[in-house]
Amino acid sequence: MLDKTVFALSTPVGGAIAIMRISGENARPLLERLFTGRIAHRRVSYGRIVDENGEIIDACCAAFFEAPDSYTGEDMAEISVHGSLAVARRLAEAIESTGLAEKAGPGDFTRRAYLNGKMDLAEAEAVMDMVAASAERSRRAAAMQLEGRLSAVIASLYERIKLACARLANAMDDDTGEAELDEAALAAEFTAAANEAEELKEGGLRSRILREGARVAIIGSPNVGKSSLLNALIMRERAIVTAIPGTTRDTVEEQAEIEGLPVIFVDTAGIRETDDEVEKLGIERARREADYADLVLWLVDGTRAIRKEDIDVLSGVRGKKTAAVITKTDLDRAVYPDADGLINGLPAFPTSAVTGEGLTALRRGMAELLLPENPHSESAFPESIVTNSRHIEALGRAADALFAAARLIVSGETDAAYFEARSAMDAAAQILGTEDPGEELVDAVFSHFCMGK
Repeated sequence: MLDKTVFALSTPVGGAIAIMRISGENARPLLERLFTGRIAHRRVSYGRIVDENGEIIDACCAAFFEAPDSYTGEDMAEISVHGSLAVARRLAEAIESTGLAEKAGPGDFTRRAYLNGKMDLAEAEAVMDMVAASAERSRRAAAMQLEGRLSAVIASLYERIKLACARLANAMDDDTGEAELDEAALAAEFTAAANEAEELKEGGLRSRILREGARVAIIGSPNVGKSSLLNALIMRERAIVTAIPGTTRDTVEEQAEIEGLPVIFVDTAGIRETDDEVEKLGIERARREADYADLVLWLVDGTRAIRKEDIDVLSGVRGKKTAAVITKTDLDRAVYPDADGLINGLPAFPTSAVTGEGLTALRRGMAELLLPENPHSESAFPESIVTNSRHIEALGRAADALFAAARLIVSGETDAAYFEARSAMDAAAQILGTEDPGEELVDAVFSHFCMGK
């Protein structure tokens, strides 16, 4: 792959500027053939792009970066032309006609940066996370990973396991009996490393929503104000609101940002006993969405006492992370939280979709329920440092292997303990992409990238 020079647009066409990126050993010869301006390392120059027939394609700026001082670690050029589709297409044709470069595939530039040692695999994945970030906390998590925060934590964990493995191997290979092995101390080291991997994994599971967004199901009996609450939370009229029970017969989804978190709200049909076949289908979907949701908002009408049908709705989501929302607080109130701020043991939020009362508190409460602050205040890392499902899975394997190693070393099964510890090392190395992660894994990671990255 690295013996080829590749090119691709790194910006979408249709804006003021389109940037064409070229990387590989032919980057400079190609630029010399097409660009009339000066070419010097880390210098942006003004000139024109001219095709092989001498026709001017566009007036532009171009920059050149000599290896290894570039994003990819190779010779690399970036040509900034006007952003129309016609100009971008004509520039691509001129580059391809030289025979010096071919079109890049998804993630080719970041893949080259990884293969050339400019970043590890975790940092490379953070590039795509940054592109895909839809909310502020998603961006912050990606930025920490891109800056190497996760890599530093994993590298430290890897080194600790490696040193413990070395001590174990030394004792296993010693025929003189001089290398004493403190089984209890080594087991404690494996356990401590396992706990760290487990904490990282659990934090990653909770903060998965930073990448994918949290699904929040809005459920309740008919006419409790579900659609009105959705419209109020997203601050526009997305769902139809009427006084007629059963208006919402299908799910309505809408993306939003709540306290910096990406959220997908799902407004559902009112849940009640009915003979209407269409309404029944909507109610089935409502219950299914509640099962899938990361958080359930159980709505009760604040103008009337809680009824059996309200409790029946709640009983269908037992075991799910749930908050109670009291609606219509701008009208005469009949429902209030208890002294602890709870209803039926759930945190309760009085709200009015009409006046906006309580919506700020509800948003904050949702964010805290979806992604609580890290309870390990003395921890060296926030729980949002892990957001990638591949990393979560690898950390789980590492933790399981290290816990097994600790048990085995205490029982005197040193060979089996060493095998488990080596498995934990391999899992940590896979996150960073060190020690030859395999072409299949690398291909899988970069297949999700967009062109030009």
